[in-house]
Amino acid sequence: MPVAYRYELRDVLDACRYYFEQTGRRITFEYSLVKGVNDTGRDAKELAALLRGMNCHVNLIPVNPVRERSYVQPDPAAVNAFKNKLESEQINVTVRREMGRDIAGACGQLRKSYMESPDKAEKDEKDEKSGEKD
Repeated sequence: MPVAYRYELRDVLDACRYYFEQTGRRITFEYSLVKGVNDTGRDAKELAALLRGMNCHVNLIPVNPVRERSYVQPDPAAVNAFKNKLESEQINVTVRREMGRDIAGACGQLRKSYMESPDKAEKDEKDEKSGEKD
């Protein structure tokens, strides 16, 4: 996400801590696991160190394959090992259940196909004329 380049990670985590102090509501972090990019035990340990002491929950999301990207989903054993490492570091964690992958309807896959569809260009043109947006 482009906004990720605007703020330093430490600033975002400080804002999360402040939010918890003000609201008492637990923070949920979504962590997309990409094979060979951020799915090792070392990555889990680094993530745990960043989150240590926070009232938070990590939702692990094994990345869905998208034809135009080189991202590969870690195998189930690697996902489970990552989860176990976070738990051993006292981080609350779950693995997101997969749905729709078999029909390219999972997170990220539908949007990609929609963005490239001929119908989208026609819809965007109509929306611009009427003043509407997605």
